[in-house]
Amino acid sequence: MFLMTIEIPNSTRSSLVELIFVQENTALSRIGKDDEGGMCVLPRQILFVLILTFILGAFTFVASAQTVSLMPESIAVVLPKAPGQAYEVSYTTSPMKAIIDSNLPMPGFPPSQRIDDVALREIRYSEAAQGSRLVLDFNYQIPEGAVTEDGDFFQLQIPKTFVNTSRRIVEPGVIYGHQRRADSFGPNVVNYLEIDLRYPYDVKLVLAQDRIFGSERVTSMAERTGAIAAVNGAFFASTGRPLGVFMIDGELISEPYAHRTALGLGPRLAVMEQVDFRGEVLLQDGSVLTDIQGLNRPRLQDELIVYNKHHGTKTNTNAYGHEVVVVDGVVVEVGQGNSTIPPDGLVLSGHGAQREPLTKLKVGDRLAVNIVLDPAWDDLGVTQIIGGGPRLVRDGRIEITGEEERFQADILVGRAPRTAIGITGDQKLLLVTVNGRQPNISVGMTLHELGNLLLELGALQAMNLDGGGSTTMVIRNLVLNLPSDGKERPVGNSIVVIADGEGSLLR
Repeated sequence: MFLMTIEIPNSTRSSLVELIFVQENTALSRIGKDDEGGMCVLPRQILFVLILTFILGAFTFVASAQTVSLMPESIAVVLPKAPGQAYEVSYTTSPMKAIIDSNLPMPGFPPSQRIDDVALREIRYSEAAQGSRLVLDFNYQIPEGAVTEDGDFFQLQIPKTFVNTSRRIVEPGVIYGHQRRADSFGPNVVNYLEIDLRYPYDVKLVLAQDRIFGSERVTSMAERTGAIAAVNGAFFASTGRPLGVFMIDGELISEPYAHRTALGLGPRLAVMEQVDFRGEVLLQDGSVLTDIQGLNRPRLQDELIVYNKHHGTKTNTNAYGHEVVVVDGVVVEVGQGNSTIPPDGLVLSGHGAQREPLTKLKVGDRLAVNIVLDPAWDDLGVTQIIGGGPRLVRDGRIEITGEEERFQADILVGRAPRTAIGITGDQKLLLVTVNGRQPNISVGMTLHELGNLLLELGALQAMNLDGGGSTTMVIRNLVLNLPSDGKERPVGNSIVVIADGEGSLLR
């Protein structure tokens, strides 16, 4: 007799097993109904004997049966040993199989049985003159199992959850790690970079084609900047424009959105926090003319947007607003829309309620544009800021801020290829990618699973970045992950690691 067992959580067992109720105040117990629908009652002593007989019979049945137990973390095969019976285990890896051979039959197994399990696909059994064979066919590669046996039983315990990690030095202070792992939900391939910020490396942000609009492969951005390594960066619009706060070399490219988490980078420094901003247009006397709603993005109703050289040469706005061109703090031109952006200045573009304040300005007026981020990381020497989210880890604990930061279900729900960034307690920067959408190879991770992975790698702080088909890791111009599109996708921006050529530890 072949017995398949599946581990059942305690909370659900009561719904799967028919309970026997014993009435407290009587010597009678209810065990069912008779054929006429009436109650069938037995004295408690007889009931006890029946239950004991049932339990002993069930124990004898299980003890003499072949069992294959499917558990979240392992598979256990238990086989009884007849006199003179021996078992031998072998494996193949392509495709992955565990093979149990015996000199005697293993009665009770069907020739073939499909299994509904994330790791085990099928069990096959056959007999020949020289003995019998049991084959376990797996969906993906797993480690070899552990064998225990005594005079009565043979047991093979095969792990379903494991982590195989290899690490390699890219440059002094830069470690590349590769994981082939499996969890209870399936296999994954993980690549990560560990960058010691005490070494003289510049970790910088790069815009595709060095402008807000456009896309470019991560390999191309890494090659043209001379980077030893790179990953894809922030979420971006269909035009390539970063979605959220983005700063390069101290110049703010775009403003924060929805108080989302961001990473700030400076010399030997990495910080992470939710970031907001405040923007104002100040007149010469220091009074506030009006507030600023955004930077280098499409102007919406009743908004004032600032455009600078990073937006290109034109504001691309319609004629239903009012625009003021400013160079060196002086108004040099006014107009209605689609103004030319001076390379050494900016354009203030207002619509609706924010149009009226700008109409008070005339050529020759002096003003100042004041945009302040909160927290004020410039005091720490931060020159690169990339917005991401949601947050994954805060102070060494899982903290998913997806709803608070107004992310949609395509980011929050389900498993997907992922890119993430983390900071360790000893100021190492972690750049992490997880392959996904590749059944039986790498299924991807949920945000919670990704957070746990960053904790495993030592992160005290961590946040999610753009993922899906954008997920890319490049080292020395080679793509090391398997993009889910089947090829490298052009993206809007990236994070690059550039060596200064010295390679020595900063003291």
